[in-house]
Amino acid sequence: MSITSKTKQTSENLDYDFEFTNALLSGDNVSTATATATPAGLTLGTKTISGQTVKQWISGGTDGVTYKVTITATSVAGRIRELELELLVSNT
Repeated sequence: MSITSKTKQTSENLDYDFEFTNALLSGDNVSTATATATPAGLTLGTKTISGQTVKQWISGGTDGVTYKVTITATSVAGRIRELELELLVSNT
């Protein structure tokens, strides 16, 4: 598990890359991924997978709230790994 911190504004719809390169062996790629966010309030949009990278689009949120976005990826070889993003929504 690796945690990264970022900030966005409530009106922004942004894409975030979750890189599993350091979490998977060379040649093993992500086959499926799920996304969750806590607390409720973020909109988790389209998710795409390319090799060892999961791109997740995120919008919404409440000003002043820090969310935890977790991407759980399953690799072709069957490894299950998680990466987390702490996302502060701030309009200032």
